[in-house]
Amino acid sequence: MTRNANEAINSYITDMSALEEHLQTAISGQIEDLDEDYPEVVRHLRSVVTQSRAHKDELKALMERRAGGGQGLADVVKRAGSAVMGAGAAAVDFVRNEKLPKNLRDDYTALSLAAIGYVMLHTTAVSLGEREVADVAHRHLQNHARSVMLLHNLIPAAVMTFLRKDGLPVRAEALPEISRNIESVWSGQSGSVPDAAHAAVSGTAGMGGGASRTGRPRADVDEL
Repeated sequence: MTRNANEAINSYITDMSALEEHLQTAISGQIEDLDEDYPEVVRHLRSVVTQSRAHKDELKALMERRAGGGQGLADVVKRAGSAVMGAGAAAVDFVRNEKLPKNLRDDYTALSLAAIGYVMLHTTAVSLGEREVADVAHRHLQNHARSVMLLHNLIPAAVMTFLRKDGLPVRAEALPEISRNIESVWSGQSGSVPDAAHAAVSGTAGMGGGASRTGRPRADVDEL
């Protein structure tokens, strides 16, 4: 069955609402287990939970406005929750009482899933001229991108702390080197891959302009 534009956008909104709820619940469970031993990590994770809760509430309000205040909203959200738990279970099935580095790795994976979900929602909304939805998705993407970067920087120290507690001869002075090496990997990729306007899949090529004949491809669409 062919969907209309409204149905396409609503499906992404409800998917993201369900994912945000799962993130909030799962990371809250981690916090309970980490609270006493890792207060600094818990402080950062609490901010992620607060952020996911705010995202979920905003998405719910957005969906209610779009549904005209009711019209099957509960059933739609319920179906979206089931879909997220099925399709995304591998990425967001958190295991409590795991070691700290693995918990943070799972958090990173789940937040990355949420970030790319908002890329898809933003793309759908901009493509179909739904500016309010596009702005919400853009803002939520920025928040999750910040959280992903934060976890990216927390994990090396968490791994070293875990190794030290296991009695291994960890060199504390290695952390700055690790940080530089990781940063160089990401910064070294800048400009080496095409942007969204030029990494088009089959069927979309030519929609946004294309590469210039000389130099870097020109950007013809707004960046996220």
